[in-house]
Amino acid sequence: MTDYIIVGLGLAGLSFCEILERNNKTFKVFNDDSQVASLVAGGLYNPVILKRFTMAWNAVEQLESAMPFYAALENKFGVQFDHKLKVYRRFASIEEQNLWFEATERVGFSRFLSNVILPNKNQNIDAPFGYGEVLGTGRIDTKKLLFLYQEYLHRKDVIVNETFDHDSLKCEVNHVTYKSFKARQLVFAEGFGLKKNPYFNYLPMTGTKGEYLTIKATEL
Repeated sequence: MTDYIIVGLGLAGLSFCEILERNNKTFKVFNDDSQVASLVAGGLYNPVILKRFTMAWNAVEQLESAMPFYAALENKFGVQFDHKLKVYRRFASIEEQNLWFEATERVGFSRFLSNVILPNKNQNIDAPFGYGEVLGTGRIDTKKLLFLYQEYLHRKDVIVNETFDHDSLKCEVNHVTYKSFKARQLVFAEGFGLKKNPYFNYLPMTGTKGEYLTIKATEL
């Protein structure tokens, strides 16, 4: 009997597997690559909402947890996943500059907002009021991370590439049984795939979508 059966291997499933392994727990993962949100994610982390210069939800707590976690994964695989990336906020007016300076003086914001206005040095960009720099930003290469982690689980023989058949799941008093597998606990990390899960499809989960653009402009 294993400790956990995990369904899904996006960023949530991967993170859970890693924590289980660090705590000497056994697990089996079932993944069919049907959910690709984590795979195609831009991976950008930015603690500040730049429209109104407010802090993202639990930004400090999330970064203090996430950064050591990804650093440990980099050390584990000997591969860089975390790429530091500068983020600048273009100011449209003197008023926006003043709002930026006001934000830097709020408790906890000086850690993430530079109090130096950066001048625009590119004649092809319309930014006469300069930029504010957000600190502590970067991008996680989610595609590389997920690919390497799935390979790692294959080498350990703890991942099964198949669609999870909910009809084959039996929930007992102290364990669950799935086909020939038994586990003390079961965790669904299916992302939006949860809409097809008969145990949780009643939840009012609304799908969202986003896009990111790669712009190639030599004069910029």
